[in-house]
Amino acid sequence: MIAAPRKAPVDDLGRLRAGVALLAALALLAGLPLAGHALPARLVLALDGVAYRDLQTLQAGITRTNFWGRTRRLQAFTATEGYFPVGRLISTFPSISDVAWTDIFGDRPLPGYQRTYYSAAANSLMAFDGVTTTMEYERQMDWQAQNKLVRAMGYLFPERSFRYEMHGLAVDFFNRASQPRTYYAYFRASDDAQHLDRDIFALLCQLDQQLQKLRARYQAREGRDLEIVMLSDHGHNHAGRGIRVRPRAFLEQAGYHVVNSISGPRDVVLPIAGVESWVEVHCDPRATEKLAGLLCQLTGVEVLAAAVPDQSNRFLVMNAKGERAGLEWNPSRNSFRYAPVDGDPLKYRPVLDALARNHQLEAGDFASAESWTAATMSHHYPLALERIAQGLTRGALNPATILISLDNRYVNDSWPVQQGSRLVDCGSTHGGLDDLCSDGILLSNFTPTRDTSTARVAGQFNNFFDVKDYHAVETGAELVTKPEESLTRILRDPVDRDFQQSPGEGIYLRIWSPQLAALDGQAPLTVAIEKLPRYSTSPRPQRLMLDQPLPLSAGRASERIYALPAGLRLEPLAEYRLSGWIQQPAKVGPLFIFSFRTSQEGRPVPF
Repeated sequence: MIAAPRKAPVDDLGRLRAGVALLAALALLAGLPLAGHALPARLVLALDGVAYRDLQTLQAGITRTNFWGRTRRLQAFTATEGYFPVGRLISTFPSISDVAWTDIFGDRPLPGYQRTYYSAAANSLMAFDGVTTTMEYERQMDWQAQNKLVRAMGYLFPERSFRYEMHGLAVDFFNRASQPRTYYAYFRASDDAQHLDRDIFALLCQLDQQLQKLRARYQAREGRDLEIVMLSDHGHNHAGRGIRVRPRAFLEQAGYHVVNSISGPRDVVLPIAGVESWVEVHCDPRATEKLAGLLCQLTGVEVLAAAVPDQSNRFLVMNAKGERAGLEWNPSRNSFRYAPVDGDPLKYRPVLDALARNHQLEAGDFASAESWTAATMSHHYPLALERIAQGLTRGALNPATILISLDNRYVNDSWPVQQGSRLVDCGSTHGGLDDLCSDGILLSNFTPTRDTSTARVAGQFNNFFDVKDYHAVETGAELVTKPEESLTRILRDPVDRDFQQSPGEGIYLRIWSPQLAALDGQAPLTVAIEKLPRYSTSPRPQRLMLDQPLPLSAGRASERIYALPAGLRLEPLAEYRLSGWIQQPAKVGPLFIFSFRTSQEGRPVPF
């Protein structure tokens, strides 16, 4: 027999409600939080593309004169409001959003630097829509603009989109009673606005006013100030529309073939998305040195870096003058050696001399990453050695062979984007190695911050340990491998740690959904694999039954990992769609659907 819960008598229930209401009213009058309904103690606000020099200028204050000669002083995020001086947050190289935010939150590297990338395993150029797709760092946010139309409008009406983001944050934040300690929000339109030559100072002043209102309301409700951390992923060069570089025409004139897959030493892949101040080059490793020397002559190049073939963690650095230096990284000690060969392309010789005078050079003229960081934080090319080495190795799962940083007077874009950009004002971009593109912000109202980098900033805030655990609340699936997962710098999810330590290799299917928690942990997963595009004459999808999820000690009911059959072979270099169901008595739709490509051996390609 199941016992029903005892109901309180009507009189008792009425008195109970009246008492609760009275206590709530007294708590509100006293400005005290209600027990069990406290708001988050901290707001981490991720602002895309806000430059250090801009916020530093705004903290000091600037005077504006309008058309009629009237002056107005702009100042925001000041010490009187409780903010500490803004610090530098040096970006990745390339200094672009997806790579930099992934590094900031210590997530697994993305397949490419951007959502159009070259997959080495699939030997193919892959393209995904930047508006409708979502990266891991975006899923970790408590609030962001989820609506795809709103995201797209940021490229046309960035000021309105920014105001929408501010309003959305304010509304959602006060609906987060009993939220874990920190609330994370992400604004995109701050970056869109600068690309479209809008007034970033005016937008930041609006944000400051909105945060003042939010803090006042929070103080009245919680009886304490809201802790705020603001950070950005990169800077902006504010260099105007820019002159378009033409790497495709330049390479084709030199006898190279700009293609979507590489089959010989004359083949080059040039992924591109948007208007950028950098160029990404993929080629046959045997052609690297010759191609690097040629690309130095491309109009608009400022600095070029390339991985040295067949020599792990060795790199070539050149500039437009043909000056050359060697760069070597020792991962075990996280130390770097910069060796000018012909000239000094990074202008680091004075830095080398200073390190030598301060006895900071180790055997072989290596210096620690921290020594280089301190010595180059305010340099024209801040933290260049570390950023080049990371960019050409771990910055993406498919790193480029050659990375080019452009002179800020130049931009790299595709012909359709270039034509479309003529319809709007273009005022700024980013992506390069220089300080204008690279110097983001780190600002707080509760603790002084240190100048830092995307790879280090999490250490100042307990590794952002309480970002949203999207695996517990969303539904999704992906193909993963252990080498790929091992590049995750901050392991927050115990499933990640257990997966890396589990026996066996190969390709795995990771699925997550709250629906799984209500099902038997051993309920089999049915997977359907069908080739794309699909026609009426296409063969029926191949079906697999996966009934042995990995026994992860820290596993949870909402997440499972299955090993794909080692003998699974599909058509080489083709696209497929994978969908999956958990067997249940009631008929339901697929739990997940996603597409993937295959390698030359016909194996699924996770990235």
